[in-house]
Amino acid sequence: MRYNTLGIQVTNSCNMECAHCITNSSPRARGDLPWEKIDAAVRSSAPYIDGVCVTGGEPWLRRDTTLKTIRLAHSLGLVVSMISNGYWARTEEEARRVFSELKEAGLDRLAISFDSYHKIHERLTNIHMLDRLLACGSDAGIRLQVQYCGNSENKIYEQLRKIVDVHQVPLLSSRVLPFGRGRNLAVMRNPSIDNVPGDACGVVVRPVLTPEGDLYTCCGPARGASPNSPLRLSITSSAQVGEALRSAASNPLLNLLHIQGPRALYDRLSPKTQQRVAERLLDESFCSLCRAITDDADAVAELEEKLADNRFFLLAATGFMQIRSSQQKKETT
Repeated sequence: MRYNTLGIQVTNSCNMECAHCITNSSPRARGDLPWEKIDAAVRSSAPYIDGVCVTGGEPWLRRDTTLKTIRLAHSLGLVVSMISNGYWARTEEEARRVFSELKEAGLDRLAISFDSYHKIHERLTNIHMLDRLLACGSDAGIRLQVQYCGNSENKIYEQLRKIVDVHQVPLLSSRVLPFGRGRNLAVMRNPSIDNVPGDACGVVVRPVLTPEGDLYTCCGPARGASPNSPLRLSITSSAQVGEALRSAASNPLLNLLHIQGPRALYDRLSPKTQQRVAERLLDESFCSLCRAITDDADAVAELEEKLADNRFFLLAATGFMQIRSSQQKKETT
């Protein structure tokens, strides 16, 4: 299994407090990832990843650390991205200044988080600011995309769709997940296992290092996973991030999760364990199923025993899938 991107969560703090936030970020949240740990993590993991994504919280609140992280990753030949709410595009002058700094540091891609849950923060971000930001970003030569979370059948989504079409910027849409503050929005009453999608998981190849020093092999829903979960990689220092990723890359459970998804894990469980896992579902997302399985120590042990003989097949299948995905990307660019 080859890792796509290592997320460096430079801070838990954010100037917004959105109801769906999976990391519980807010102006009151505390916790910054020190530069020394960032440096050690990126350098040790460089042989095992294709890129680095600077995230938060809101990473631009730690401007200097964010720029240093981008420069380091760029100097190591990695693809560098950042996720931001774009609050800094308050004026055209400021937007162009920030894009100039990001471009100079070596940023390749910028994802702007924008959706209906940002509406209560219209002083900090709004549809007009986003329009300005996308215009300035296109001029800077940085690849842009907008990430939308929530219901796509509302006025804000319609406005957003028109703006990204004008600027020819990709729009990625996702559902609210029952983790972090999103738990208050997305938890369902009596979710059915039959409605959980059978999709493969592209997120398990996007690990993240948090300000608390935790390393997860999944950049979102894994945060807060049980101590013995295979989604939580054991490290005692950030210099061990690379070795932890290298070791986890051959884990049969994680490889099956990547190529077939959590339904494939669920289908291999005994009926008794399946019943227990199904009772722990928070909603009908495959992320919820993944956590219900991987937080269950007995379910994990059962899977590890059943997958032991398929270790090399799963590694080969994952490698083939990733080669094919790489070829498809080249064909579309």
